[in-house]
Amino acid sequence: MVTSRTGTGQWKRVVRERRRIDQERGLTRCPHCGVWLNWEQGRLPNSAEVDHITPHSLGGPDTLANSQTLCRLCNQQLGNKRRKGRPKPAIADPVTTVNW
Repeated sequence: MVTSRTGTGQWKRVVRERRRIDQERGLTRCPHCGVWLNWEQGRLPNSAEVDHITPHSLGGPDTLANSQTLCRLCNQQLGNKRRKGRPKPAIADPVTTVNW
């Protein structure tokens, strides 16, 4: 009988621990897109979901080091693609009226 890879006891422990750590750290925004994370309700586009950094289908282990919290929408859009890490924010040159 085939079991769900996300229903294993190991993954459930990782999910509980990752959620606890990220909530204690005050994570309020999705590190991928920046949307506000809803920790209270599930199945919303901005619901907080624990995700594999290296997808399970590509050999990623069910470990705390291979987990991150994303919004549900980002988690679903990424699917089993390999994550490239946190996107870098665009840095614009400051606009000033002073010419040095």
